[in-house]
Amino acid sequence: MTKASTSTDPSALAEAAEAGDGAAAARLAVLTGMGLGVAPDWDRAMALLGRAAKLGSESAKDQIALLAGADGGIDIAAWLNAPRPRVLSQGPAIFAIDGFLPPAVCDWMIARAEALVEPALVYDHETGTGRRESVRTNTAAQFDLGRIDVVLALVRERIARAAGLPVPGLEWTQVLHYDVGQTFDWHVDWLDPATPGYAADLTARGQRIATFLVFLNDDFEGGETAFEAGGLRHRGRKGDALLWANTLPDGSIDPRTRHAGLPPTKGEKWVLSQWLRGRAPRI
Repeated sequence: MTKASTSTDPSALAEAAEAGDGAAAARLAVLTGMGLGVAPDWDRAMALLGRAAKLGSESAKDQIALLAGADGGIDIAAWLNAPRPRVLSQGPAIFAIDGFLPPAVCDWMIARAEALVEPALVYDHETGTGRRESVRTNTAAQFDLGRIDVVLALVRERIARAAGLPVPGLEWTQVLHYDVGQTFDWHVDWLDPATPGYAADLTARGQRIATFLVFLNDDFEGGETAFEAGGLRHRGRKGDALLWANTLPDGSIDPRTRHAGLPPTKGEKWVLSQWLRGRAPRI
């Protein structure tokens, strides 16, 4: 990987791509799709990914093969239009989305996460970073900007559109892994505005309005996502999604969203986890 291909400067990446740097073209495709430093343009992003493949980027070739349909073309409109959710609960507001991601994309995300997983952390409001806690014993892989490829950028766009929230409000995507007995015990995803330590984060980034999960595999037993309110327990098939609102229509937190990632009793569980805020962070 060249120095230019790790840049977040679209102009530098464009110059490197013109000079024949396939990795830079692939990187520019990510920024173009996400609208970082340039206007968001998925058609141009896919053209850049194609150029990256022609310049020899093996990752770009693999991503194109993954995203392409039976005719070899990539239907970007279909990718950007998620299946309609169905209601599981009115209060709290919880929805299921069947067939949200193709199985091959689920496999892609697991393969990418396997080399990155580390002990999962909980949010430390005093430091603004993560810390280990006994309530959470699973592992997780975080995909920050440097790890996002075009496939994941498209997944994030699809998530945002399904939830009806802006893409810039998405936190970094995580892929969670649970071995037998591992859990994320009862907790909430919203940040308590009554806790002084959360004030700076809430001012800069807003509240976590929604949580979105995609089940990346289903060859395990147990491991449901459980909600305290109503006793709901849910696990989807491979590629299915689960969406819930952490806030009420007036913007206040919904305490009924206390939930847990229950431990698998057989096999291992992989799930993509996405927190969504209402706006981009203030810089």
